Amino acid sequence: MEFDYIVVGGGSAGCVLANRLSENGQFTVLLLEAGGTDHSPVVRIPAGEATAIMSDRYNWKYAAEADSTRNGRRDVWPAGKVLGGGSSINGMMYVRGSRYDYDNWASLGNPTWSYDRVLPYFKRMETSEIGDDIYRGREGPLCASLTRVPSKITEAFIAGGVETGIPRNDDTNGATQEGIGHSEASQKNGWRHSTAQAYLRPARNRRNLCVTTKAIVTKVHIENRIATGVDYVKAGQKHTVRCRVEVILSAGAMASPKLLMLSGIGSGDALTQMGIEVKLHAPGVGRNLQEHPGILLFQHVNIRTLNTEVTPLRIVLHGLNFLFRGRGPATTSIGHGVAFIRDQPDAPAPTLQLAFSPIAYDFTPEGVRLYRKPAVMIAVNVCRPNGRGEIRLRSPDPFDAPVIDHRLLADEGDLQKLIYGGRAARKIFGSHAFSRYSIDERLPGRNVETDAEWTQYVKDVAFPMYHPCGTCRMGPDDQSVVSEDLRVKGISGLRVVDASIMPVVPSANTNVPTIMVAERASDLILNNR
Repeated sequence: MEFDYIVVGGGSAGCVLANRLSENGQFTVLLLEAGGTDHSPVVRIPAGEATAIMSDRYNWKYAAEADSTRNGRRDVWPAGKVLGGGSSINGMMYVRGSRYDYDNWASLGNPTWSYDRVLPYFKRMETSEIGDDIYRGREGPLCASLTRVPSKITEAFIAGGVETGIPRNDDTNGATQEGIGHSEASQKNGWRHSTAQAYLRPARNRRNLCVTTKAIVTKVHIENRIATGVDYVKAGQKHTVRCRVEVILSAGAMASPKLLMLSGIGSGDALTQMGIEVKLHAPGVGRNLQEHPGILLFQHVNIRTLNTEVTPLRIVLHGLNFLFRGRGPATTSIGHGVAFIRDQPDAPAPTLQLAFSPIAYDFTPEGVRLYRKPAVMIAVNVCRPNGRGEIRLRSPDPFDAPVIDHRLLADEGDLQKLIYGGRAARKIFGSHAFSRYSIDERLPGRNVETDAEWTQYVKDVAFPMYHPCGTCRMGPDDQSVVSEDLRVKGISGLRVVDASIMPVVPSANTNVPTIMVAERASDLILNNR
């Protein structure tokens, strides 16, 4: 078989590329996805998020190495194993990031990725219910919706934040990110709106687009430093497919660098030790791994919260409300309110994100578990952490999971920001507006007051926010993997288009920025023709 374009990975970026590259009908496109379809209600119904992310069927559940900065804790790092990828199993928070994030990308040697250059792609991708037309899109494939299960306790979170000095901001994806307001979700009429639904579904019947699921790509063929095709395995059978124009890796921040290394692109010494023929010495492959470190604050409250709505009778009632009206607890996303704040007044942009949920989960090393008492939580994370890690091959066997080596709290500044954010969240819980609903603080608990106690709490409970990126970094220097147009340096006909190209993690849940990257990449690819 032969196609013009082969897209490896049908996730948040890959589904966008499959749509856009096949849109004009001139080119043949093959989309290879290692997971299955997204037809399950666990994936489509928002309240199924915790089940989906805990499922071996929809989540690769990569095991990270022991983290010495957190007493040797070993985390599970999720990655979507289904069409739509992370957008099919994530918490659905619709967050773009700040102007500073993308201007920072530009200042690092990627001038065409400034905020003013990427804003048109954010607008092109979305249909938003709120905001100014200067900043927000109205006719894009992906819906950005306000919650369809309003709660007075979310309003208390917002009012409490304003009471503590955080400015009210009714659109943190608009002119400015700083402030507190309602969070948007990637939903349409109450249903999860993944890229599989928003982008791939409308394109599935195109004769020039072929979608193959449960196809694990094992290698990119490189001949004379030109990508000529890929090998993949499906149902135990090996297949080889060639491309006429480009192979595009959209397998994610963990799988894209792994596949480059398996194909002979990476550190020459490391590849040689693995017995892999070196096609290109590219030492930056797999490095620069970034992740948002986060902590949780829990408050027991005196009203019902969404995690207590799982009795048999209420499940039936909420199910009917969802099916007939597209409303109610079944539509819940992970975050209903959000605040972006600075830990230092002279910081160029917000340094901390606080996401409020009228629902309570425990984030364990094994994954997400529903808490059974009425409670709410605020997740605090550092917007642009200084900590870095790397992805390495475990072996030359493509079916072995990669090594994920990341020390979440290696940077003292990141730890101090989390402490500042934890105290800011506690102030909101203690505000007059919120206190009418409070019973007590479950976590961290009132025994945590001093700097030393907060430090210990952060080290005990900090967790990755499931936003990995940066492992095929874009930039002009020798350690970067892709150039500004996302071509793999030194190899023709090969690009990377996913969160791995981000030089610095944006101050956002990374799904929406990844979709923007894919939208812009589709123009870069097609304009090249």
